[in-house]
Amino acid sequence: MSKFNPLWWPKPRVILSYGVAVLSVVAALILAWWTESVWQSVPHVSLFLCAVMFSAWFGGIRPGLLAIAFSVVVFDYYFLPPIYSLDLTKELPRLVFFVLSALFIVLLSAAQRSAAESLRHTRDDLHRTVQELKRINEVLQAENTVRKRAEDALRKSESYLAEAQKLSQTGSFGWNVSTEEIFWSEETYRIAGYDLATKPTLELVFQRIHPEDIVFVQETLDRGVQNGTDLDFEHRFLLPDGSVKYVHVVAHAVRDESGNLEYVGSVMYIS
Repeated sequence: MSKFNPLWWPKPRVILSYGVAVLSVVAALILAWWTESVWQSVPHVSLFLCAVMFSAWFGGIRPGLLAIAFSVVVFDYYFLPPIYSLDLTKELPRLVFFVLSALFIVLLSAAQRSAAESLRHTRDDLHRTVQELKRINEVLQAENTVRKRAEDALRKSESYLAEAQKLSQTGSFGWNVSTEEIFWSEETYRIAGYDLATKPTLELVFQRIHPEDIVFVQETLDRGVQNGTDLDFEHRFLLPDGSVKYVHVVAHAVRDESGNLEYVGSVMYIS
């Protein structure tokens, strides 16, 4: 005994659509009988075409075709002479007209149903897309809020650091040995006596070093660069107005991903 395979059994929606097709034709037949007994003259074709149209709209082409076949049998048997027979040779043009009209209605109703379903799917997809865009917008707004908070915190931190360097007369700097790029903080500019618009270079640094300290500073830097070691030394700045500043320089040697040597450090005014 073979086991029951549920995949062979039609889906409930399919069974319902065919059942609706049969019930629609039966309803049209009952209405045709009732209206004929009341008014004696009734457009029976219209009732069956309505049944076909409803079947195709509800279930699609196949239920519509079933409604046509069932309607042809019922219509020929009950309403075309000779009544209560299945003689298709009688009133053949009328029956052909009914079948063609019913087929046209089935195709039209099925197309309308397909368009309605396509529109519904499109509307559902659009709704899901809108919801997804709303969710993404909320995430972006949250990320934007976090970023703004981080930027505000960074600006405050930079402001606090600049104020702390000013109060302690300690500036910071960065020096990329291979590219000779130098970065100074605002306090470093003030200690060295340069304008903030000036681009710092190693040449400008040595222009401010006291002539008696130039050889010492140069040897210290060469030794640190050659060995890749940290820097810790003191020297004097000679400013254009003739004033002298004693500074303490501390720098940590680091290497980037390419192995290039960089120094990150501070310069403190200790006069």
